[in-house]
Amino acid sequence: MKEGITSVSILKIIVVGNSGTGKTSFVNRWTKNTFSETHKATITAEFAYKLYNDDRGKIYKIQLWDLAGQDKSINITKMFCRDSHGIVVISDITNKNSLEETVHWKKNIDESAKFMDGTDIPAILIENKIDLADKETLKNEKKIKEFCENYGYIENFKTSAKTGEHIVEAMDFLIKHIVKKIEIFNGDEIKKRDSSIVLDYDYFKDDIEKSKKKSTCC
Repeated sequence: MKEGITSVSILKIIVVGNSGTGKTSFVNRWTKNTFSETHKATITAEFAYKLYNDDRGKIYKIQLWDLAGQDKSINITKMFCRDSHGIVVISDITNKNSLEETVHWKKNIDESAKFMDGTDIPAILIENKIDLADKETLKNEKKIKEFCENYGYIENFKTSAKTGEHIVEAMDFLIKHIVKKIEIFNGDEIKKRDSSIVLDYDYFKDDIEKSKKKSTCC
């Protein structure tokens, strides 16, 4: 084990999107650096993980949950999104309707679960299959930026599960955002505990001082 590493933290990230957008291929490319031309629909959910080393030498075990694309049921989403730290919503950039379909996924997620601080779970929007897209389709930066702002995505990336393009960058961005958010939350919790200790001392200050005087008496 490297010097300075004391523990392995687990981060749960959910991957959602319609069937055929390349969710499983995205997961396989990031976790195993593999790609298959054969498409097999995910049934309910599949699970994969990868150890991730950050810039400070800390190791994270990233759990990726690949949800079936056929079922946008809020009950299914709620069951799998519980205790999640991040969301990857995937669309097919070659399908004109695919982007709008992500609205349902994002809405269900926001209604189903929250981050530990009570805010929406950090989510990135992926436009997958750029290896199949024409040049004009790739020039939709303004539209995508507005879309992400409207629906609460922290960032968007154009990727190719086939070539691996921008997949590492996308996951790096999401994981670093999650880690920073957790650290801020933990820091706030420590401040709250410290504050409560001060308040407790002030509340019982007279009793504490009386107790000190008694202990010094002969």
